[in-house]
Amino acid sequence: MKNIVNIGGGTGRYTVLSGLKNIPNISLTALVTMADDGGSTGVLMDELGVLPPGDVRQCLVALSEHSDVVRKLMNYRFENGGLGGHNFGNIFLAALEKVTGDFAKGVEIASEILKVKGKVIPITKDRAKLSVSFLNGKSAEGENRIDHMNLQKSGVDNIFYKDKVKLNENAKRAILKADYIILGPGDYFTSIIPNLIVNGFKEAFKKSKAKIILPINLTNKKGHTTHWKVSDYVKFMEKYLEKPVDFILVNTEMPSKEQIKKYKIKEGDDVLVEDDFKDSRVIRGSLLSHASIVSNKADKLADTRSFIRHDSEKLAECINKIIS
Repeated sequence: MKNIVNIGGGTGRYTVLSGLKNIPNISLTALVTMADDGGSTGVLMDELGVLPPGDVRQCLVALSEHSDVVRKLMNYRFENGGLGGHNFGNIFLAALEKVTGDFAKGVEIASEILKVKGKVIPITKDRAKLSVSFLNGKSAEGENRIDHMNLQKSGVDNIFYKDKVKLNENAKRAILKADYIILGPGDYFTSIIPNLIVNGFKEAFKKSKAKIILPINLTNKKGHTTHWKVSDYVKFMEKYLEKPVDFILVNTEMPSKEQIKKYKIKEGDDVLVEDDFKDSRVIRGSLLSHASIVSNKADKLADTRSFIRHDSEKLAECINKIIS
């Protein structure tokens, strides 16, 4: 039995976890950022004082072995009325936190109800307000705000939390027990790095003997990673980890012309990540999904979500070859 830990946040998590849960003889744990503060999640945080449920919900649904109806229920988004824009699963998790008095405990109960294959663990139990300081001396707060900023224009000096954000003990144990740790895929500045800068993470990570798997993003994010190549992603990640990654997964398949055209409307030119990295750690293959992504009109963040995505089965097959 291999212990596999996936670290990240955002929609990329759903893809990787959906495939990983079908790999036999593994114990799977998803560690989830608590920095999210946009959309339905942000409203619930402000109005109810709960921790962000959005990314956790996506992980629970991805790993759930319950019926399709139950999984669709958790992702159902209200279109009208006072609940317009809210996701049922987010409200469900917020209610569980209120009932138990502990968000992490609520997630455990939700995992039992949803028949989750594996564990979903918040990276911290603390309120985590993401902040960024720029080379020009200015700064900004809030994951959602940072996500929509042009970080490259001002130049990022540091990404940090203003308040003390401590690593969840259950997350620490998962890192120390892991045989393999998969980082991403997802937005680096707002989905992956927020996990790595939690107090205690780097210390636990350095003690871990796990092999590190890094699936390289399929596309660059405008204002965050514009013009980045595979080598840039690897260099950036290793800077934060303070240790080298062991396996680098790179897609070799081109998206359709229609996918690229739609993506350019949102992200501009330099859409795809150029493969410039000659290294024995690189594993190349067809990892692209050709499924059409249909946005929910009630989703206020729908236009910001990626629709060039990894294929969950292809990605899982590639990872399975590594761990086998």
